[in-house]
Amino acid sequence: MRTKPLMLLTCLLLLLLGGTGVAYALWSEVLTVEGTVYTGEVYGKWTSCICTDEGLDPFPPTWPYPYPKPQQKDVGSTACSIDAKDPRILHLTISNGYPSYWGNCEVHFANTGSVPVVIAGYKVIAKNFTPASGNGTEDGEIWVKYWDGVGTQMEPCPDDSCEQASSLQFHVEQPAEENETYIFQVLVCLRQWNEDADLEQCLAAAPSY
Repeated sequence: MRTKPLMLLTCLLLLLLGGTGVAYALWSEVLTVEGTVYTGEVYGKWTSCICTDEGLDPFPPTWPYPYPKPQQKDVGSTACSIDAKDPRILHLTISNGYPSYWGNCEVHFANTGSVPVVIAGYKVIAKNFTPASGNGTEDGEIWVKYWDGVGTQMEPCPDDSCEQASSLQFHVEQPAEENETYIFQVLVCLRQWNEDADLEQCLAAAPSY
């Protein structure tokens, strides 16, 4: 007589387990989303360099010495060129220079990338001399200064603001050696317009020059 209650209990348990199994028999599906992101490019290049020494050697606009200007001579010369393989680099060569020989080159730099950029700073790479810390100082042979460009924002070309015109000046100081041709390069570092990086950070992040 006790067998029937046991069988009834067993059937109830099976029904409960079966119901539980039905409750957890859910279908599932994994959905995959794919996308393509196109990044921009930060890139710029020198587009022109024209120097003032095309005849008589130029003097600084404001003569810095307490004695009258000497008679101008056509002695020293300056050559400026854009690197044929890497237009980010500007080459300058001072030939037959002498202490107080001065030069000014009008240079243009263009944003040829695809995003707005800011000129974070510039770097002078001296090949065979020590750059002077200032105009008229005696802690180096040549003083070089890039004017009017650092901090400027440039839109991608062909926007009207994509090209920056600046002045590149140099002065031969008293420690300059005789019979020496001085060679140096100038490069600028660009950062994207919404970043706040100084020159060293900019150079560290840039592709190798």
